[in-house]
Amino acid sequence: MIDFTRDGHLHTPFCPHGSTDPLQAYVEQALARGIKTLTFTEHAPLPARFQDPTPDKDSAMAFELLPDYIEAVQSLKRKYPELDLRLGLEIDYLPGYEAETLALLEPYADVLDETILSQHFLLIAGELLPVDFSLETFHILVERVGSFEAVMKQYYSALAAGLVFPWERLKVDRIGHIDLPIKYQTKYVWDRSNVLAEQSRLLQTMAARGFGLDLNTAGLRKPECGQPYAIDVASEAARLGIPFVLGSDAHIAKDVGAGFETIQKKATFL
Repeated sequence: MIDFTRDGHLHTPFCPHGSTDPLQAYVEQALARGIKTLTFTEHAPLPARFQDPTPDKDSAMAFELLPDYIEAVQSLKRKYPELDLRLGLEIDYLPGYEAETLALLEPYADVLDETILSQHFLLIAGELLPVDFSLETFHILVERVGSFEAVMKQYYSALAAGLVFPWERLKVDRIGHIDLPIKYQTKYVWDRSNVLAEQSRLLQTMAARGFGLDLNTAGLRKPECGQPYAIDVASEAARLGIPFVLGSDAHIAKDVGAGFETIQKKATFL
């Protein structure tokens, strides 16, 4: 069952590639849309050894801002007791940096309510390449691995492999935008049936670990995507008993709850 009064994937002014909208603006938009549960999931700081491969070097919140982010959300909880406001993070799965990610964030685990594990980079021949920074950088990734479908296969396989690590220690309970490469899918010819084996392995691993799925409406706002992330894996996920949490992946206040009505129309399909 999907809770349409819950937005479980929100970013904030602490995101270097987000907006300057104050946290209160997110809450006011949620109230206007009838949303009762909000989870702020800012991009978690990255390990010190990690070199951000995006051109703008703006993939995540700076580590020194993490205490300020925590206090800002906790203050908001006190201000709006009528809402179920939750403190979370969107944690990056970085192949080769798993232990460092766990060590960096575990001291803060006790104050977190829930977190998302997402993958924004792929390790190709020893080099981490961005998946969703831009169409230009994505095309470089496609050229390196050979095809759009090869990117999808590697994306699924990498994330499935990464789930062997104890992400529950960081309060991870779901996987973010599980098919992120489809952000650029209309620019390529591809057939999802050719990646079903890798997709199924990932979903089976998630089900075995008890992880849920971020049913993410941000793809509706991406011109080369045109659909929610995870919508094409939803039927298989439902058969495996994987729970869904709606997320707008809002980086500006007006996008809180955006696209939920589209999912609601497809609820019988799910």
